[in-house]
Amino acid sequence: MSHVITRDVVRVSHVDGCKRSRFCSPACVREYGDWRVDYRIQLPHEPKPRRKREVIPPEWSVTKTKRESYAEQREVFWLSKWLQEAKDGPAAKRTTVAELSQQWLDRRKKKGIPNVVVEEQRLKDHILPLLGSKKVSEIRTRHAIELIEALQAKESVRGGKLAPRTVRQIYFTFQQMVRYAVRIEILNGNPIELERGEVPKIVDKDLLWRQSAVFSAGEVEQLISDTRISAHRRVAYALEFLTGLRTGETSALRWGDYDPDKQPLGRIVAARSWDSKRKLFKPTKTEVAHEVPVHPVLAAVLARWRMGGWRERMKREPTANDLIVPTINDTPRDVRKALEDFHEDLDRLGLRRRRHYDSRRTFISVGLDSGASKDILQTITHPRPADAFDLYRTASWEARCSAVSCIKVELRQGAVIDLVTRKRRVAAGTIEAPTSASGAMKDKAP
Repeated sequence: MSHVITRDVVRVSHVDGCKRSRFCSPACVREYGDWRVDYRIQLPHEPKPRRKREVIPPEWSVTKTKRESYAEQREVFWLSKWLQEAKDGPAAKRTTVAELSQQWLDRRKKKGIPNVVVEEQRLKDHILPLLGSKKVSEIRTRHAIELIEALQAKESVRGGKLAPRTVRQIYFTFQQMVRYAVRIEILNGNPIELERGEVPKIVDKDLLWRQSAVFSAGEVEQLISDTRISAHRRVAYALEFLTGLRTGETSALRWGDYDPDKQPLGRIVAARSWDSKRKLFKPTKTEVAHEVPVHPVLAAVLARWRMGGWRERMKREPTANDLIVPTINDTPRDVRKALEDFHEDLDRLGLRRRRHYDSRRTFISVGLDSGASKDILQTITHPRPADAFDLYRTASWEARCSAVSCIKVELRQGAVIDLVTRKRRVAAGTIEAPTSASGAMKDKAP
């Protein structure tokens, strides 16, 4: 060991305050009520010596020989530890998982990563309570396995255990953060690469829910036709169920994105999405613009909405830069509030509650049931190429219009009523005035 010390480091003979000038090798051993040992070692490329003091256990302090033996063994331990820390770098020595997570999140926020809010929540709720105080340099494969086991045993706020898909997402968030530590040279390699089978497979917690996560054509007709639902919500539902766009993409649509003169069907181009958490417009999820043919029923809804309903609601004429379905404050709809409204309307119609996102599933399912081509529908709902072959194939506009036209959804007779017509009917006594903030009206006639 003495060779290692003389070759790689310089042992400082005495620490500050030691009254001896000789015979303090391998370290300064002194009595302060109990026996203690001081190490002071100068490592390469470090401006100051490292110093460590610790109490000598009673069983080692009974004789000078034992004290010196203890000091020598412990000096070997601290020297090995300090040399490894110097090799790994000072960041690995100091940085905890919690500190790394904050640095990683800040970087992703600056880059505008859309999912960073969700990643931050996964870290806060699941990863940091278990591993937050641990040094990054101490992370090993067993910690990743322990994390997965803890997540699989954790109770979900919705009842039961966390879904396998949720466990996977949390683990891969942790893995992304560790890979970031490798890139910035806090770690020399990724210590948590797991083998196949150690990460849960992608399966639904409830294996039956997907079978019922769809609306029938009749239910869609109720949502876009029933006058008990306020007009602006019916327009939003028509957009969602008859285009297959996501809720955030629908909330970002402006009148300038709609070309009613395109033949054989009008066209909606969705190139943006509204991020309700960050309160900003962002690219679509796949960063690809959606060109969607406008179903004849949707065209009728939009025409009536633009001619009367929108003007009455916003007290002015719509322009190309105006949102198609804004809030009363002329802002994009919040996704969470839209879900609350959606469930409220489902309850009003006596329909079973489902996710707002199931409108997208319904567009695909009803389209397939009506005879539309799966490949053509895929180019509408998922325009990003799935493989190399898709790069060489572009479905014609006529083919996409034909697929959308197959969808068998109709407006129920007398259901589309703009706000001006409603007011006239209220005055005439043929329908009741709205009784709630939603603005829904009810026909007096059966």
